[in-house]
Amino acid sequence: MLAALATFGTSILSALVPFVNLEVYLGVLATRIGDDAAAALTCAAAAGLGTVVGKLVWYWLAARSMQSQWVAKKLSKESWKRTFDRWHTTLAGRPWLTAAVLLAASIAGVPPLLVMSLVAGALRVRLEVFVPTVAVGRAVRAWLILAGVGAVLT
Repeated sequence: MLAALATFGTSILSALVPFVNLEVYLGVLATRIGDDAAAALTCAAAAGLGTVVGKLVWYWLAARSMQSQWVAKKLSKESWKRTFDRWHTTLAGRPWLTAAVLLAASIAGVPPLLVMSLVAGALRVRLEVFVPTVAVGRAVRAWLILAGVGAVLT
């Protein structure tokens, strides 16, 4: 239980502060929990939930910033506007595609989840899509790390 709470806290911090690496933490954790499948699943779930809590902060910051003068100034530049419009055209009204992109970002990190959290907030992606997709994707990523490192060490 203590490992799950520490994982939850570390995953929130990692989601908020890009240079805090959750994957390194999970690799070290895997060496401590070994082949305990229940501990790996619990910690993976904690990592997924903690990550979504942290990424929601970025999501809301992006959503709120869309009314700011700074963003209006950025979007007045053709390159920024073109990029924003491309994401909007691609994802708007397509929750399944949005979920697929968020899932790829959550599991593989391509595109980066921080960037996708900002894009999702700016585009006002429904929270019913964002929250479970990011939580499940990051839980899967965490489990793969925990199970993979544990398998190598046993």
